[in-house]
Amino acid sequence: MLRHLRWALLWAAIILGLCLVPARQLPEWDWFSLLDLDKLVHAGMFFVLALLLAQAFHAGGSPVRYLLWGVVISVLYGVATEFMQGLEALGRRTDPGDMIANTAGAVAAVLYARWRERRGKALVPFRFLR
Repeated sequence: MLRHLRWALLWAAIILGLCLVPARQLPEWDWFSLLDLDKLVHAGMFFVLALLLAQAFHAGGSPVRYLLWGVVISVLYGVATEFMQGLEALGRRTDPGDMIANTAGAVAAVLYARWRERRGKALVPFRFLR
């Protein structure tokens, strides 16, 4: 099972690393805030995580089951990383908007995976991730 989870775990570690960067080390981009790309980045990160988890749990079983596990774990991980960002030592804050974006990305991954399945395609479009 760990072999199947390797890409999801690697991606989860990357997310954790990015989310726990102290505020003083984050770049200041006015255009980034203006366009609010932060929410899109959060949604994208958790879209990928949910898709990788669903792929890892896929074993020919019920699609609802492995997609559900992928989205539930992704959402819980997204909430946990946001609460960790609120730690005083990081100088950042917990952002409910980011939690919503994380959740939206995970749910979008499930919809995307179901769409691919209905067309008879693999959940993850990149062969090396399977």
